[in-house]
Amino acid sequence: GVHRRFEILGTFDGVTVADDFAHHPTELTATLTAAMQMGFREVWAVFQPHTFSRTYMLLDDFAKALSIPDHAVLSEILPVREVNTYHIYAKDLAEKIPGCVWFPTFEEISDYVLSKAQEGDLILTLGGGDVYKCANRIVEKYQAQGK
Repeated sequence: GVHRRFEILGTFDGVTVADDFAHHPTELTATLTAAMQMGFREVWAVFQPHTFSRTYMLLDDFAKALSIPDHAVLSEILPVREVNTYHIYAKDLAEKIPGCVWFPTFEEISDYVLSKAQEGDLILTLGGGDVYKCANRIVEKYQAQGK
């Protein structure tokens, strides 16, 4: 039951990397509110939106939840057997979140957060899809740097 619920993958150079399955605004709000109260210097939330329909219908709720952390970084929306008949994209969500950035690949996301995160920060990947691969990539890059 606890797999992918605020699963801490390690601390590298003082930066904690964790992953969470939260993929609905209510879960995101609870997880991000808790993360913000844990005493980290800054919280970097890396979120993979899950399905076009959910992102479209709950856009404002997602924006509100993802405005909680210090920084929000988005990947593209994971379609999960859906065609994008809603014409909704990660950038549409990013535009509603102050300071939010989005990238099409986990490679770009991991490079971005690695270049920005500092000692005392939390990098938290969130989503119901394969965003844990982004967390794993961040861990691998820290390990490759000998951190």
